[in-house]
Amino acid sequence: MAKSSGAFGVRSENRAAVSRIEDIIGQCLKKHIKVFSDFITPAQMEDIIKTAQSYRDIKYMSFGGNSQCERRIMGFCPDYMDICQEDFPIDIIKISANKKFSVEMSHRDYLGSVLGLGIDRSKVGDTIIFDGSALCYVKKEISDFINTNLVKVGRNNVLTEVFNIKEFELPEVKTEEKSYTVSSLRLDAVSGGAFNLARGKIQSLIEGEKVFLNFITELSPSKNVTEGDMISVRGYGRVKVLSINGRTKKDRISITVLKYV
Repeated sequence: MAKSSGAFGVRSENRAAVSRIEDIIGQCLKKHIKVFSDFITPAQMEDIIKTAQSYRDIKYMSFGGNSQCERRIMGFCPDYMDICQEDFPIDIIKISANKKFSVEMSHRDYLGSVLGLGIDRSKVGDTIIFDGSALCYVKKEISDFINTNLVKVGRNNVLTEVFNIKEFELPEVKTEEKSYTVSSLRLDAVSGGAFNLARGKIQSLIEGEKVFLNFITELSPSKNVTEGDMISVRGYGRVKVLSINGRTKKDRISITVLKYV
C-alpha cells in the first residue's frame, strides 16, 4: 500500500478532514469494501484529492447527488472493484410548503431548519430551490430522521418526502449563453467578465475563498481556465466555459460561457 504523506503539504484548516479521509481509506483497504466520506466542501477537496492520489491501490470518485453539486462525498474502493454514482449513500429530501399560506423561503431558511434539528453540517450536501420547494441532498443515515422531524421552515409548515438519487428526476436547469472578450484567460478576467464584476471585486472574492474552479476553491487570480471548466462565484452564480474563440482585431480573446440562471 502506498503511504499518504499525512499532513505534509496540507493546509492547516484541512488537516482534520484529510485525517478522516486517511482513516476511511484504511478501512477500505483493510476490509476490502467500498467506503464513503461525509460531504466535503470545495475548500477541502483539493487537499483530499491529493491524499487519495497518494494511494496506488485504490479507486476513488466524488459525487454530491448530481453533476452540479459543489459539496460532494468521496467514495473509495480497492483497485480491483468499480465504484459508480449509484453506490453513493445519498438521499434527497424534498421540502414543500403550502404556497397559498406560506411566505417565500430562502436557501438559508431551508438549510437552517434542517441543521436546527441537531444535524452536523457534514451530513448535508447542496440544497437546490425550485418552484417554491427545496431539494436537500443528505447522507442516507439521516434522511428518515429529517423526514420524521422536519415540520417547519421558519414559521411555515412543511411536508417532506425522501427520494433515492436514482429515483428523482431533477428539475431542468435554466441556462443562457454569453459571449464576451477578455485580455487573458486568467481566472479573474474570465470570471469577472462572466459576472460583470470589476477586477478588484473579483480578486477580493478569490482572496476570500469564494471562487471555485471545477468545484475546488481557487486562490490564484492568475490561474488559466480552459474549455470545459466550471467557475462558481459565491453569491453570483456559476458558468461553464463553452469555447475559446480566438483573438479579435483588438488582440483580445473571445470567449463563450454557459451561465446557469
